[in-house]
Amino acid sequence: MFRMSLAALLLLTAGLADAHHGSSGQFDETKTIKISGVITKMELVNPHSYVYLSVKNSAGGVDAWRCEMRAAALLKRSGWTAEMFKPGTQLYIVAAPARREPHGCYAETITFQDGRTIERYEQLTSADKGEVKREERTADGKPNLAGNWGAAQKLNAVNNGTNSAAVLAAIKSGNTPPAALALASSEAINYGDFTNAPAGFVTVAPHQAPNASAGMDAAGMGAPAGIADGMGPPVGVAGMGSADGMAGGPPGGASQYKQSAAGLAASAGFKWEDSPSQNCMATSIFSDWTTDQHVNRIQQTRDTIRIDYGFMDISRTVYLNMAAHPKDIKPSRAGHSIGKWDGDTLVVDTVGFLPGYLNMGIKHSDRLHVVERFTLSNGGKMLTRSWVGDDALYLTEPFKGQDTVQISQAAYEPYNCKDLTAATTY
Repeated sequence: MFRMSLAALLLLTAGLADAHHGSSGQFDETKTIKISGVITKMELVNPHSYVYLSVKNSAGGVDAWRCEMRAAALLKRSGWTAEMFKPGTQLYIVAAPARREPHGCYAETITFQDGRTIERYEQLTSADKGEVKREERTADGKPNLAGNWGAAQKLNAVNNGTNSAAVLAAIKSGNTPPAALALASSEAINYGDFTNAPAGFVTVAPHQAPNASAGMDAAGMGAPAGIADGMGPPVGVAGMGSADGMAGGPPGGASQYKQSAAGLAASAGFKWEDSPSQNCMATSIFSDWTTDQHVNRIQQTRDTIRIDYGFMDISRTVYLNMAAHPKDIKPSRAGHSIGKWDGDTLVVDTVGFLPGYLNMGIKHSDRLHVVERFTLSNGGKMLTRSWVGDDALYLTEPFKGQDTVQISQAAYEPYNCKDLTAATTY
């Protein structure tokens, strides 16, 4: 049916997708529920959108439900619109129940009254059709980095319980990945009135949506194409990193960071719920460039290059006519960047960071120093960034990584994080 890219397969790995959207904590994906309700409100926001429903209960009254969906920016890029979820619209949802909310869910599939069903990660339209016309060089002859940049967004793997280890082993050996597993029972608990449900809805099996994604690149390693929501820096998966098209982290994931005693002490006791991304804060200039495959923006002049991240709103200014960093830098998550052209490669030197995270649970100090190299290819439509970093306080060795994005027709938009996960009032 579909071939799975390694990037999309890793969506299924515990601690990656589940850690971000909270299905391993906030939702129980070993269970399945079906909900019939009428939309009362739609919150199309980042990092997670929510649809709110009025659902009839067994006592003859109604309960207020809410079901989590992907980030607004990702839904919009996949062709989902607010008009699809107007108040008064009848929906039938297959979902995983919330653990601590009696009327909360993690939407897996959504069926409308006319019988049309859409998957959580389904791309309804392509935001990147056709060619983006652009000049390869600026008026002064430099490579033109300006534009909107992101990974090609395509149908992603559904988080349906596929055995991640077996899938990865199959991909590495060139074999076909095993079929999806049904974690939930064949019977789902129903909430609401299903009297007029579309005929096809009653046959929707729990957690049986197909594994699907973009095809692999020639090397068999998924280029950064269509990594779904929940994709953060690869942790605990040997050999997987941004060189494999993954978001965040250097090749080899967290294992590539060689921590000093001070670094280990600083990172001790890390809890995912305390991480920046779980609190509407930027993580780092590494992971946030590719996390969730949001669209980024670069604006270029003769003197500066401004880089705006589509995830968590990091904004960087690279100063091209500055010989050295100033002594009075105000520390920030983005740091202070100066750049120079080495032929057709932009070399960016950055210092002045606030203490923060390199990867999930791996901290850096204010002595972090990073050198990045930005290079265009494919007629100016692919942008590869490689980096080398060092932290004399928290690391004993330098680290490195690489990622690639492509020019996108989809518009950049600020993330404007509005985390509704812990909200209890509907």
